[in-house]
Amino acid sequence: MRPCPETVSPDAAEAALGCILAHALREQAAGLGPATALLGLSGAELAALAARWLPGADLAGIDIAGTTRPAPLRDVEQQAIEVLVLWRAGAAGAEVRWLAAILARRSMETRHLWEDLGLPARPALTQMIARFLPGLAAANAHNMRWKKFFARQICSDAAFALCPAPICDACDERHICFAVD
Repeated sequence: MRPCPETVSPDAAEAALGCILAHALREQAAGLGPATALLGLSGAELAALAARWLPGADLAGIDIAGTTRPAPLRDVEQQAIEVLVLWRAGAAGAEVRWLAAILARRSMETRHLWEDLGLPARPALTQMIARFLPGLAAANAHNMRWKKFFARQICSDAAFALCPAPICDACDERHICFAVD
């Protein structure tokens, strides 16, 4: 397995997908739930992702339930992020659909998105988005943190001026993103 990228390059952007899958498999092994639920993918999608981006990985004992496990149910916030990513992607294909589901699901976690994905730093996430979702990357011209960007995009569509991401209130770095005293 390739190590997770620390530098920004096209190869690093592609290696990031393997890192995300490997992170979810580690979380599953730690008892945090099935990888399908952790990534928001069906068993078939997870198997295809593993075959493409984590070749040769030992998936023995990993609960992807063959290819029969359906994609987990998504709550309203997760659905909104997935639709936003697909709408802004500027690309099509399996990787785009997988990433939309993964980004939406992992955005529901409590840390920065790059951490929740198992990436070594935010630039790895930004480069991966630029590689696979160029329209989404272009829409974030101010290089806003991704969860904040998703929330702002969704809230602006609903005529809100500002609303934090669902987990921002509990974040130790909220003051950095929202200039709260």
